[in-house]
Amino acid sequence: MTHLPFHGEAQRHRIEEELVNVLGGMRLLQQQSSRELAVERLRERLGNRVSVNDFANPRQQSVEIAGTCLGELPTLISVVELIDPEAPQLTSLRRLRHEVDAIDLLAEEDWTELRPALLSQRVDSLGRLYQRASEHKLSTPPSWCLTAWDVFVYLTGQNSPPRGLPPNVLFLVLLEHEVAPETATQIRHRNRREASRLGLTADLDRCRATVNAGTGQPEPYVYLVIQVEPDLEPGSDDRYTVSHYRQWHGNGTWHSRRWGQVSDVARDDLESIVERIVRDMEVEWFDRRAEVAVELVLPVKLLNEDVAWWRKEPASVHLEQKVLAMDYPVVLRSWDRLRERGWHRAWRRRWERLQAEPGHSRIYRSRPDGIAYLTRLEAELTADERWSTVLLSEAPSEAHPLRFKEVMTALRAGLPVIVWHRTRTSDTELWEEIRDMTADGRIAHLPVHVRQSRLDALRLEPLHADRHTGRHLVVLWDDPDRTPELHQSTGRTA
Repeated sequence: MTHLPFHGEAQRHRIEEELVNVLGGMRLLQQQSSRELAVERLRERLGNRVSVNDFANPRQQSVEIAGTCLGELPTLISVVELIDPEAPQLTSLRRLRHEVDAIDLLAEEDWTELRPALLSQRVDSLGRLYQRASEHKLSTPPSWCLTAWDVFVYLTGQNSPPRGLPPNVLFLVLLEHEVAPETATQIRHRNRREASRLGLTADLDRCRATVNAGTGQPEPYVYLVIQVEPDLEPGSDDRYTVSHYRQWHGNGTWHSRRWGQVSDVARDDLESIVERIVRDMEVEWFDRRAEVAVELVLPVKLLNEDVAWWRKEPASVHLEQKVLAMDYPVVLRSWDRLRERGWHRAWRRRWERLQAEPGHSRIYRSRPDGIAYLTRLEAELTADERWSTVLLSEAPSEAHPLRFKEVMTALRAGLPVIVWHRTRTSDTELWEEIRDMTADGRIAHLPVHVRQSRLDALRLEPLHADRHTGRHLVVLWDDPDRTPELHQSTGRTA
């Protein structure tokens, strides 16, 4: 792939024109005092590298700054951030800065053909594709990356691995499955030319085969894991310690970092504590695009709490209350099993089988039928490791202590997935819905399917919503490779 002689100049002229228009719309260049201050600061920071002349006309000043600072955009951006840090044009300035950096790294076809196609692509999964393209070395794209072209340009400036495909090529391989067929064809042709130039055609073929087969794909989410641990001191019933962790995948393993802990929490205060933890996470990650899943590690006594419908944001004068289920996949995990290390081997075996062969995974419907039912249940589950999921006969609640034994039996047998309805027994209708959600390998994405069912319920009028399965469906989804305190609970990383 050869860069044509006029290619670089053509892009510089285009970027300069865009820069003039962006600067011309900025408030700081419309007023004489701020315009003069900006020019003065530019001169100070550029020193003898570039000379910036004064103009009384804002448009002429924009032309002057664009022409003299095209190769000094980081300096220009730093001056704008100093004088007007809230300037909406900063997003465009940062995008143009990285386009300038990429001029000599990309071929003419990338600018004339690929750029128009990718500028229109604002797929919801950009954050996830970005993480995977960087092999999870980068968590989220910069806030100015609004389109697929922005992410592609930014990754073009990232260092390539010593061996293998550059991050921007890998990003395009992943993007193929998110765009229209004509754009996907364009991407394939582009990547084929680039791989041939780099001598990486075989690597590209292997990568595309892996992606097309749907194997070897890291998890699309980062996780907020909130662990509620009962206080075991005498006289401290219904008091808890709440810890929260953030987990991500990178360099072939899972990472888990504890972000905070609150002690001596009353049961009635758990919802407000979780609300605060989620709010803090959102504030700290306001400029990140990563997809987040929320998991609550609960003791058996709390498993039937309506956690997916706990508050994310309270009601206000102009807004209704917002619940966690509106924004996240929300699943439960078992605190009791985390602490029973003797149960972990069976748990891990079933989880690994579920991940390797989701299409052969089986779901067991629990139906109590007389004396010694729980012993028979555990024997049946133990006899076949293809059982990965159990639908409980009823919710594990304090009103029916036997149901605690049912869920604990499934946990001891190693079942990584347990499903139930919070308010009614598991009838044939529920059984058919769960079988549909888990059939043909869909079990591998059950938390996503359940989230969709919850959103379906939220779309309904309150009376109808309460009758919808998604309103009261609970999923315990327990990954043994991703325990909160990785070094303590499993003794090894993933």
